Order: sequence, then C-alpha cells, then structure tokens
Amino acid sequence: MNDSKGPIEILCKEIGFRFDKRLETVEMLVAFVSVLVSQVAQMRHIREQIAGVLVDGGPSADSGRVLKRVEHMLTTTKPALLIRRAESIHRLIHQVAPDDAYPCDHLIDMLSSCVSAIRFGLEKPCHSRHAAEAASHIWKHVYGIRQFDSFTSGWEKEWARAQFHDAMISQLQPLRELKPSNPA
Repeated sequence: MNDSKGPIEILCKEIGFRFDKRLETVEMLVAFVSVLVSQVAQMRHIREQIAGVLVDGGPSADSGRVLKRVEHMLTTTKPALLIRRAESIHRLIHQVAPDDAYPCDHLIDMLSSCVSAIRFGLEKPCHSRHAAEAASHIWKHVYGIRQFDSFTSGWEKEWARAQFHDAMISQLQPLRELKPSNPA
C-alpha cells in the first residue's frame, strides 16, 4: 500500500480544497498548471498592449520565448516527457533570467514557478508544494499584493481554489448538446 501523497493532494491541503483520490492524476496537475500559465499569458498580453506607456517598454522577448516553451510542455501528460521538458525550460530560464538578474523579469519568474510545479510535482515520492506556491506567486501579481494582513491568506486560498475549480471543469468531457424536442 502506497500512502505517499501526490501533488494534487498536497495542493488541496494547502488551499483548503476537499481532496478526492480520483483527482490525483497527471492530467489534473497539468490542467491546474495550464490555468495558472493562462493567467501569466494574459498578464503578458496586457503588458504588450500597453507597452508604449510602461517605463520598461513592456514584456521581454525572453518571457515570450519561455511562455511558448511552457505552453508546449503542457501539451503532454506523459510524466517522463513533462519532467524532461520542465528541466529543459529551467535550464533556459537560468540562462535568460538568472536568479541574481536585476531587474527581475516577473513573467519569467512566475512561469518558472509553474514549471517547478510540474517538475517537482511528478517526483516520486512527491513532497512538492510547488503547485500551491505557483498559485500564490501568480495571485500576488494578478492583484498587486505587496502587504499582508489577516485576510490575505484567505483571499489567496480562495483564488487558488477558483483556479483549481477551473482546472477541474476543463477536464470534463464536453457535454453533449441536448437535441431540442420537436413536437410536430
């Protein structure tokens, strides 16, 4: 009997979401990270649209390159391939945005958190809190959180639960359209 927790169970515990063992799949982890990556992609798109009024001139070309690689990583659910792609993306990130780089490229930094959620979430045994950390990291940038009070943790967890809910919905098989009854 294997009592070790997987990345989804750890995520659920971290964000206060009721865990069901049927959720513990690679597909669910990929879906959750995909939802987070879509948040980063949206932030990047907005920065591109308003680049002319931003002091830094908008998002870096490197953040676009990393985003494309992360999106490609998420096109599979094969654990070994996901881990290899994540390792490769981490190497790229360390080349284009090293830890001591100034200023920090926050888009790349958030994408790195997402890559870590996949890479370390798929390790056996799993001890990874990276999925919850990635959600926390992105939430802070989505809402511009810089100061914390007694409500911050609750808001952060509620946002992460909403993202997890979106990921679960994305895993549902398309519902068949109901055929209208024709009384004639």
